[in-house]
Amino acid sequence: MLVARSVELLAHQSRFTGSTIVTELDPDVREVKANEGQLRQVMLGIAANALEAMDGRGKLMVRTRLAGEEVVIEFADEGPGIPDDVLPRIFDPFFTTKAPAQGTGLGLAIAQGIVADHGGRIDVRSRVGEGSVFRVALPRTPGDP
Repeated sequence: MLVARSVELLAHQSRFTGSTIVTELDPDVREVKANEGQLRQVMLGIAANALEAMDGRGKLMVRTRLAGEEVVIEFADEGPGIPDDVLPRIFDPFFTTKAPAQGTGLGLAIAQGIVADHGGRIDVRSRVGEGSVFRVALPRTPGDP
């Protein structure tokens, strides 16, 4: 499954060796009809952001599940959370909270565009001091159980 392969790529990066990545992948979730390279970019970007927010330490939980006519991929981290004044801007192009030369502020904007192009959406829930949950919801492929 694309989710498992994408997450495994991050697990082998030295900057994230202090992190734990846990997956709960629903066996009933099948691949969605989508551009594999683009979806991999979305998953790697969201997961890498979560791991970076935790300074390479902590647990990232990655889950998949079916929800009605959607496939949901959830990324839940134990990071610092996103402040309420920042949260509405995280998908704005060129907005970043990273230090200069650390990020362009395009990752989440591009991810949102890719997911929207596939008929889906990204939802975010975050609490300062408790972490963040990013949910990528994509339409199920017709014919899936």
